[in-house]
Amino acid sequence: MTDQTWTRSARRTWLATIAAVLAFVSLVCPAAAATTGTSLDWTPDDAALYSSMLRCAEQMKIIAASRAWKNIQAMPAVKMAWEAYEKQSAEPGNPAAQVKMALSDPQVRDALMLLADMFSEEVFVYADADTVGAFDLLQQMNTAISFGPLVVAASGDSDLEEEQVQAMLAIGVLSENLDKVKVPGMVMGFRLTDTNRAVLNLGKIEMVGGIVLAQVPTLAGSMKRTKVGEHEYVVLTLRGDMIPWDMLPLDEVRELEPEEGCVDKLVEKIKKETLVVALGLRGDYLLMAIGSSTDVIARLGQGTPLIERPELKPVVELAEKRLAGVDYVSAPLNDVLNNSQRQIDDLVEVVGQIVPNLDIDESAQARIRKDAEALAADLKRLMPTRGALVNVSFLTDAGMETYMYNYGTRPDLDATQPLGLLAHVGGTPLLAVIARQKGSVEDYDVLVKWLKVGYGYFEKYGLPEMDDAEREKFEDLAAAAGPILERLDQANRELLIPALDGQFGFVVDGQLKSKQFLTTLPATEEAMPMAEPAFVLGLRDTERMRQALVEYWEILQDALDAAADVEPDLAELVLPDPTPIETSEGMLYAFVPPAECPVDKQIAPNVGVGKEVCVFSMSQAHTRRLLKSTPFAAAGALDEVERPMAVAVALDWAGLVKAASPWIDLATGEIVRDQMSSEAAEAQLPGIREQVHTVLDALATLRRVTSETVEKDGVIVTHVMVEIKDVE
Repeated sequence: MTDQTWTRSARRTWLATIAAVLAFVSLVCPAAAATTGTSLDWTPDDAALYSSMLRCAEQMKIIAASRAWKNIQAMPAVKMAWEAYEKQSAEPGNPAAQVKMALSDPQVRDALMLLADMFSEEVFVYADADTVGAFDLLQQMNTAISFGPLVVAASGDSDLEEEQVQAMLAIGVLSENLDKVKVPGMVMGFRLTDTNRAVLNLGKIEMVGGIVLAQVPTLAGSMKRTKVGEHEYVVLTLRGDMIPWDMLPLDEVRELEPEEGCVDKLVEKIKKETLVVALGLRGDYLLMAIGSSTDVIARLGQGTPLIERPELKPVVELAEKRLAGVDYVSAPLNDVLNNSQRQIDDLVEVVGQIVPNLDIDESAQARIRKDAEALAADLKRLMPTRGALVNVSFLTDAGMETYMYNYGTRPDLDATQPLGLLAHVGGTPLLAVIARQKGSVEDYDVLVKWLKVGYGYFEKYGLPEMDDAEREKFEDLAAAAGPILERLDQANRELLIPALDGQFGFVVDGQLKSKQFLTTLPATEEAMPMAEPAFVLGLRDTERMRQALVEYWEILQDALDAAADVEPDLAELVLPDPTPIETSEGMLYAFVPPAECPVDKQIAPNVGVGKEVCVFSMSQAHTRRLLKSTPFAAAGALDEVERPMAVAVALDWAGLVKAASPWIDLATGEIVRDQMSSEAAEAQLPGIREQVHTVLDALATLRRVTSETVEKDGVIVTHVMVEIKDVE
């Protein structure tokens, strides 16, 4: 056997040995825990809510070092204000002098330094799982207070005022949910750079608090220093039986209880509850906790941390960034706070309670309940489901970025294709919001079905309540409207819905300019910009869209004619025919104002139909720009417009400030001339305008905000980029 053979054999043996050792280590030793270096690392994973602000001092330093901030400090108005403060602070008895004296007090300065330190590194709020029950109880009370009076009024059995009815219903909800009548656990924390200052101030709070509480016999001794885990806290404990119940007007409250004993059960429950407020240091964090016990802080750092929840995986992936904030809302809490389906169920329940009090037979009552339940089922099918929400923000050299993760569902959004409408926003608009929704004839059928059901109820219960003249007029109008509505329904089904591709958007531009938008007002020296709003719709069938517009216009004309037959005064209302204008980008249908109209002739409401887009705007020039395919230039989070997305938003904030500047200049001149003599105004106006522009330049340092919403592995992800650039 050769040395080479032995070498290969030895190599294989060693490799096998190393692989076995690594496999053993991976089984025996747990994987390294995810860390961020923040309170997320020791906040319990049962959190219902977590929110943090990070790098607060760093962000303030960036602002303080900016040229924009220095320019504002150098403004004559700011200097004058500071000089005025200095002068007033030298006058005994002046409020400014009192403020300056207070600021010179060492204890006040120390407290302010502690406050500044508290908000320098990290601030967070954590709420435990009991918060879900607390918010659920509040939602139930809100529903009862909102809809309950309708049920009581329909019954006609109560002589109580509305406020008394609401109190009665609130008592009922509380007494039925005694398990949720508790203090939820909540912790607010501040990361410090100097814990010694906090230790001294905690000692002062303990001493002063003890003296104050000792003056009330029932509260004496309720504040004491307590060790929780490895850390000491100043703890205030308040029990429900400390409340002076014999001094409260419980007999008056009992008169409002929906059932006998509700108030007494609620009082007994509150007497057994405890409110605990704890203040202390956990490492370099100053914590303030509220709960029914100190368990809310005892659980910190115990068990699985929040950062290890699957929903927080994106935060771990971004942990190396300059994190500026992390927010988390659990699925149960989000479901309670934004449960549209439950609100619909509540409405159905309210209908069920009202129906027995109506003067109708049992079969009609059963039909109403059945229709209400069917409507609820149709609506809930279209509603989103609620999952956990996670937001993570971080600083960048260009500004700030945020990723928002929605672990629920949005049945209405369609993120399967690129948003082609981004090529029809004019390239660089002031604002563009483009989205794609799922829609179908089936969804339209649901809408039509319930409109017919609603009209049927009106015919049966509303129409008989009209007097003979009103009923006759309505019946004539309804008879004429029948064929028109059928024609409208056909146009929707066969023309509009097949013509649209699901994309829609809102665009604002500012290229329209005039010296006199209204001839009834004086002309300006220079042409002023005007905001140009427009709505855009994505098309899959241009010809159907053109036919739909023609059909809708004829339907509207027929509807006015039918209304004029019933109400002769409407005969004077004549719709002007649109002017068709053929362009290289598509067909325009413009409503040119008459010569006597005091509006600039550039403003002419119109509709444009191109190959891929339908535009509704206030000027032909804007419509032409939007009909033309133009590369989208906003970039930022929208740097790749060809990828599939559901929503895109672009805001040119600096452009918006620039567009508003001429109007602000005009308003500044009017105000100055109104407040000063003409000579003084003309002398000081340039300097005042210069200061105004300094502020506008500072505002324009926020250049642009862009965002995209996509679907990634079943999660709805929104990426937002805020671009900030200092003044030159």
